[in-house]
Amino acid sequence: MRKEEKKKLKKLYIMLAIMIFCIIFIDQLSKVLVVHYGEISVLSSKVVLKQSEIPNSYYDETSRGVTILTNLVIVGIILGIIKSDNQFVTRKTKILLSFAFAGGVSNIIDRLCRGRVVEFVNIGNFPPFNIADVCILIGWVSFVAIFASFSVKELSKKKPKEQRETNETRKPDNESSNK
Repeated sequence: MRKEEKKKLKKLYIMLAIMIFCIIFIDQLSKVLVVHYGEISVLSSKVVLKQSEIPNSYYDETSRGVTILTNLVIVGIILGIIKSDNQFVTRKTKILLSFAFAGGVSNIIDRLCRGRVVEFVNIGNFPPFNIADVCILIGWVSFVAIFASFSVKELSKKKPKEQRETNETRKPDNESSNK
């Protein structure tokens, strides 16, 4: 890797670290404010910021450790992809996966410090969620879209080549049957 490329990569990692820190800070601050102040109505009570209770059966003590461990593994995989020097992992992919990474880390912080994830954004009949959940959704949906786009491009490159090969292999068969 050239010195210039290393410098660009270092700048990218610094930018990603700042972005990840900001997302975690904003999510944790919003959770602290909602827990401290209670219910906050936004947009004439269509959007309500209040701590929502998730049934305890889902987050009992035995599953808590497994959930934290699973989340740590997933966050570790995402971090591995972000730090990858693979040619297929573009700058855009690293930025978008950083959203999922930051959201996952923030929710892990909740599970470790509070024993549960604070869900507080309530919009109509949607299940309650938090800023970290939105970041995770943005990261994964974007990653899937990039992966699907890449797959379509690769398939479209292969298709004409395969069609040419099948046409070339059929010509001798046709010529031999004409004799």
